[in-house]
Amino acid sequence: MDKLGISPFNFISQVIVFLIVVWVLWKWALPVVTKFLDERSGQIQKGLEDAETAKRQLAEAETRVAAMLEQARQEGQQALARATQAAEHLRTEIEQQARQRADEILAQAQKNIDQQIAQAKSELSRQVSDLAIMAAERVIGHSMNSEDNRKLVQEFVSQSRDLQC
Repeated sequence: MDKLGISPFNFISQVIVFLIVVWVLWKWALPVVTKFLDERSGQIQKGLEDAETAKRQLAEAETRVAAMLEQARQEGQQALARATQAAEHLRTEIEQQARQRADEILAQAQKNIDQQIAQAKSELSRQVSDLAIMAAERVIGHSMNSEDNRKLVQEFVSQSRDLQC
């Protein structure tokens, strides 16, 4: 070994020192490094699991939000349908009240017209009676004031009205 420039004593001492260093590292340093690497590996694994859990929770939250939005949309549509139905019911009720009021107005107007017609017929009958009495007075030459004569003329006028109507 001397030919190679290596001293056997130095070589053996370096091998012994190397083995001591390896043994010390193996005994004290390697467990610490292994422990550290195991802890780090555990932290990484936990981080991956937490990320997977967060991803799963996010997907669940998105599903819940979508369900809530769908429920809100359905409730909005139901509220709109109820409001539309209520408005339609109110419109129908108002139309019915308006028709009823119009019918009442027409009935009242017809009643007023019938009363006015009856009043006009009565007035016309009275005027015809008065004219008939006046004509009879002129023809006869004296006044016909008795109640019986007036009734006689009234009966005549009413008979002639029945014939015309």
